[in-house]
Amino acid sequence: MIIVKMNETTVECSIAASELHEIGLTPEAVVNGAENTTSFFAQLNKEVGAQLDYDPETEVMMMSKNMMMDGSVRIFAVKMSNDDIQRAADRIRGAAETILKTLTQERVDEVKKKTGRDKGVALNEVITNVTDTINRIYGRDYEGVPSQQPQESDYSYQPLSEYAKYMMEFDDFEDAIRFSKVVQKLPIVDSTLYKHKDRFYLIAGLMSSDDSTIYDMRRAGVEYSEMLTVNAPEAMYIEEHGDCIIRDDAIIHLADLAK
Repeated sequence: MIIVKMNETTVECSIAASELHEIGLTPEAVVNGAENTTSFFAQLNKEVGAQLDYDPETEVMMMSKNMMMDGSVRIFAVKMSNDDIQRAADRIRGAAETILKTLTQERVDEVKKKTGRDKGVALNEVITNVTDTINRIYGRDYEGVPSQQPQESDYSYQPLSEYAKYMMEFDDFEDAIRFSKVVQKLPIVDSTLYKHKDRFYLIAGLMSSDDSTIYDMRRAGVEYSEMLTVNAPEAMYIEEHGDCIIRDDAIIHLADLAK
């Protein structure tokens, strides 16, 4: 399980399906909060609470659990003070008022009167406006609320299993070479380079439960790549739709090009 401290109030936890099976759990059980997950969440709450300096007397801990396409589970834990609760309520109230203005009966009647392709276009426009409004409820930059996203995140690793699949996105080939040169001595057991829509994607399996090794891998990803994901379903999409440039030991071959 990889735990990423996004900022002073938010922690992201990524847990692969294989890791859950090793401790006798399933992704469905975790997402649904089954009885046999009690000890797992107790330990998770303890770890997350310590990282966020959580005070249960004056603050609330909110968790969202999502099962990804590859069976992994992603959990976001957010610590909320009274000020956070008030800001969230204000955002929800404002969004609700916007939705009511968007979904007037007159607007719905206009959609119903249209025919053919125009009806679909009009309905899609209404749905898009409502969806965007709902998404702003969770936005960090809504109505002047400053972003809490840090320049660098704090990472920790809880070894439910030692293997984790990383994917890095690069603007150009040279960035992939520079990244590979930095991480080539880490315990990377497999790596493949893909190209998709003029961008390069390096997928690498890191076998380690050592915090410093995990940190080195992530720090290099943050420094040299445009995006870094861990055990995320996006990698499956790239593997399916991307053009394979280097199939085996891509990091070794890329690092050799830097010499």
